[in-house]
This record gives sequence, structure tokens and C-alpha cells, in this order.
Amino acid sequence: MSNNRLAGGCSKWGAVLAVLLLLTGLYGSKGAQAAEASPERLLPLVGGALVEAGERHWPRTNEELELFDIEWKALQAPGSDLAGQVASALTAAKTALAEAEIKPDAAYQAVSQLAKATGDYVAAYEKQQHPDAGKQAAASLLPMLRQISAEIGQNQWTKANADYKQFVNHWFKVEAAIRSDNTSVYGSIETKVSLTRIALQAEPPRAEAAKNGVADLIKLVDDYAQGKSVQAQASGGGQSVAGALALLQNIQRELRDGSVSTATDDLQSFIGLWPAVEGSVQTRSPETYTRIETLMTQSASLLLSEPPRTAEAESLLIEMEQALAPYTANAAYSASDAALILLREGVEALLVLTALLAFVHRTGNASKQKWIWSGAVAGLIVSGALALVLTLAFASAEAGSTREMLEGVTGLVSVVLMFTVGAWLHSKSQTESWNRFIRDKIGIALASGNLWSLFFIAALSILREGAETTIFYIGMAPSIEPLQLLLGIGAAALLLIVLGVLLVKGIVRLPVRPFFLTATLLIYYLVVKFLGESIHSLQVAGRVPAHVPGYLPTFPGLGVYPTWETLAPQLLVLLFIVIQLVRFERKRKAGTTGLESRPA
Repeated sequence: MSNNRLAGGCSKWGAVLAVLLLLTGLYGSKGAQAAEASPERLLPLVGGALVEAGERHWPRTNEELELFDIEWKALQAPGSDLAGQVASALTAAKTALAEAEIKPDAAYQAVSQLAKATGDYVAAYEKQQHPDAGKQAAASLLPMLRQISAEIGQNQWTKANADYKQFVNHWFKVEAAIRSDNTSVYGSIETKVSLTRIALQAEPPRAEAAKNGVADLIKLVDDYAQGKSVQAQASGGGQSVAGALALLQNIQRELRDGSVSTATDDLQSFIGLWPAVEGSVQTRSPETYTRIETLMTQSASLLLSEPPRTAEAESLLIEMEQALAPYTANAAYSASDAALILLREGVEALLVLTALLAFVHRTGNASKQKWIWSGAVAGLIVSGALALVLTLAFASAEAGSTREMLEGVTGLVSVVLMFTVGAWLHSKSQTESWNRFIRDKIGIALASGNLWSLFFIAALSILREGAETTIFYIGMAPSIEPLQLLLGIGAAALLLIVLGVLLVKGIVRLPVRPFFLTATLLIYYLVVKFLGESIHSLQVAGRVPAHVPGYLPTFPGLGVYPTWETLAPQLLVLLFIVIQLVRFERKRKAGTTGLESRPA
């Protein structure tokens, strides 16, 4: 359990929280430092730089780094590997910040590396200056534990419970020093603290378990404080949130089968493994982390009560499962997903543009194609400006909300747009339908002699694709590695350039029906994936509940997660898509042409 409550711990930047938790944990219990240069003075500076970088406030990040640089030089750190790492990381951070507006993720990572290097350096310094900080913190726990032990021996349960709460509050304050010194000992103390609290909170209190729990705590803490060899639990490096969730589901099945004793033992196993996986939850949502810690002790106390209050305990376990479910997997997109979006939108824009050019040539109006080209260029420029405005707007909104909320909301907007695009694409899959669409759009402009109409038709065609592409990428950006996003966009852009040259010069012709059918299937695939990823993100943000029956499949690569809230909408969408495809095919066979104009 951690009491590092970085006020407003809802910050979207999980890595910022992780580093600040480390820094605060290592030094939160210290008093004011001397005014002279000291390594500890580096921590708030690099921490401030990291927060500002996370919020993309680059001028303020630079200011913090300049102060850090002054403090670092004043420190005149003796040569060492760790000092060299800080110096190198500082140089790299300065270099990256010079291009922060162009490469924000690289700049943030550089500042993050500086924070890590600084944390390692100061931790080593502190350990050298105060080698017994963890042991001293542990020793401060002993008087309270011995007092509680005496109260238990005298059956003073009310007083023992009250004093144990004070002990837990004190544990919150000193646990970081022990964790930084010995993670295995920290994990063992953490587990025993929870199990003892459960025994004390049971109704009636479990006297023997409480007595033994406090005694075990006293021995473990005392041995560690005196530097004796301690039998501590393994660090649990192989544990995962998914494993913890599976254990919770198993406990619920055991309760339904009436195996209360087995369920109680397994719940204590869950409490034992929790310290190994808590960080995965804490860095993303301190509220969920605290909630699970409270629920697990409450549910265990209910099971240990006489008689066991299984119905209430199962209700809390279900609540724990729903809270934990969104953290079993990270939403992720790949370069191929990024490429598909630009290719789909780009090829459609090229198809419209080349069709407009071909039509004016066939009707003897080749001299008017400059209006189409001018409109296309204008549409491209406005698309770029719109992309910049939307990106800045969402970046500003993100600073006051979670990353998951941004991804979830924009993802759902993308789903609606993709549905509209998919229906329009399929309606144009017949050559006659496509030709009629072009004739209706450009024929009116040529007949009226209003050449500005040609300009606006081309501009709006390009602008529409650009706006859709921007919104799709904004929804995708929080869950894709920057390199993957750039690779996807770069590869798609190269293909579009080559295809555009070939189409404009008439070297190749794009078959209308195969293109639109393929594009329709691709867009519907993205609809299903975006829908699952977006709802999953809202679950992580705590905006949507998560019911996990235990038998649903998990395919993060396809946006499929084991909750009814994500899978049910996807199944409904798939059903709708099948109905749409069947309906359009029936119209085609009956000689109809479907929709004749694309939605605005």
C-alpha cells in the first residue's frame, strides 16, 4: 500500500506518476535540506521539468532544466558512472527540447530519462549518506506493533482496531524508505499488514489470526531493522494483472460452489501477490489502486466473519473484478492500422480528383482543369491547418483529462464517421452509380459556367478526406507508438504519391467496384477495432463499467476485450454490417444503385 497521493493523481501521464512516486517515496519523509548545493535539490527541479514536459509546456520545461543545470554544476558531483549518466541525460534532454515542437514524444522521453538518471544518482547518494534509512523507518513501527499486541492479549479489540489504523497510517509514511532499500521485505510487510487488518476487522475479530499476524509483523520488522537475515517473499516479477484477475474470478466460482474455506485461502493468495502488480494499476489510476486495496481487505474480513458473509463478500469481489479488468491489457494500434487509414482516405481523394479531371477532358473542357488543381491544393492546405488546430485543441483538452478519456471519446467519433464512410463507399461500388455521382457533381458546374464550382468541388473533396483522416489519427495517437504511427503514415504517403502519378498520367486505371468493396471491408474492420479500443479506454478512465464473465475471448490486436461492455457493441455492429452488405447486394442484383450522394 502506498500513501503517495500526488494530489490529483489522475494525471494522464502514467510515466510521470511512476517517477514522481519514486522520487517522493525516496525523500518524502525528509525534513528541509540545507541551503547549500545538495543532490536532493535536483529532485523537485527534474520532477517539475517532467510534469511540464508531460503537459507539453516546453518553455516551462526549458526553465526547469536551466535551473537544474545550474544546480548540477554547483554540486560539482565527483566522477562516477551514475554522475556520468546524469550529465549525458541532461545534454540529451537539452538537444531534444530544441526540437520539442516537432518531436514532442522524443523530448518527453529524454526528460524522463534525465529524471530516472537523477533518481538513481540521488538514491545512491542517500544510501551512502544514510545507509540505514529503511531500517530506521522499520524500527519506528515496532513500538506501535508491540502496543497493539498487548491490547490483543487483553482482548481490547476496539482499542486494538483503533491503534492498528494509526499504525497503518504510519506505515503509509515510512513504507517508501523500506521499499527502496529492500523490495522483498516491503512485499512481505505489505502482505502481513493487510492480512492482520483483515483478522482485526472480522466480526467477531479472529483472535488467533490477529495475534499471530501482529507477532509475525513484529518479528519480521525487528529482524529487518537489526540487519538480520529475513525470510521474505519473492518479488513476484512473473505476476501480472491478468493473473490477479483470473484468481479473483476463481474465488467467485469457489464461493458459488460453497467452498468458502478455499475461497478465503485464495483471497489471501491474491493479497499476497497484489504488491507485485499494484504498480501497473497505481501509475494509471491511483483511485482504482486505493479502491482495490480497500475492497480486498473488506471482502476478506467478511469471509472470515462468523458466520461468513459470502453474499456481501462476493459483491465486493465482483466490484474488484470490474475495477481491475481494464488494466489487463493495453490498447494498441500498429503501423498497418495507421497506413490503412491514410491509404483508404487518400485513394478515395485521388479517385475523386482523377475522375473530375477525366470528365473535363472527355467533355472538351481540358482548359478548365486548373480550377480543379487549384481547389485540390486549397483543400490540402486547409486540411493541414485543420489538422494543426485540432491537434492543438485536443492537446490542450488532454492536459485537463486522462489519456484514456481522450482516446475513448475521439475513437467513438471516429466510429460514427467510419460508419458513414463505409455506407457511402458500398453505395458507390457499382460503376454506373459512381459515374452518375461524378456527372451530377461536375456537370452542373460546367453547364452553368461557374468555374468556382469546380474549385470548391475539388477543395471540399480533399478537405473532407483530410478532416476525417485527422480525426481518425487523433483518436489513434494515444495508443500507438510514435515510430509505428510515422512508419504507417510514411509508407502510405509514398504509395499514394506513386499511385497518384500513375492515375493522373493515365498509366493505370483503378477498377471502381473492387476498390470500393475492398475499402468498405477495411473501413468496417477499423470500425470494429476502434469501437472496442474506445470503450476499453473509457473503462480504464472509469467512465464505463466492466463486467467480465470469464469466458469471453481477448484479442487486443483486433480490439476485442473480455468484457460485455466492449464485446456486445462489437457484435451488434458486426450484425448491422452483415445486414447492410446483404441489403446492398440485393439492391445490386435487382438493378438498383443504392445511395446517390455521399453524406456531408
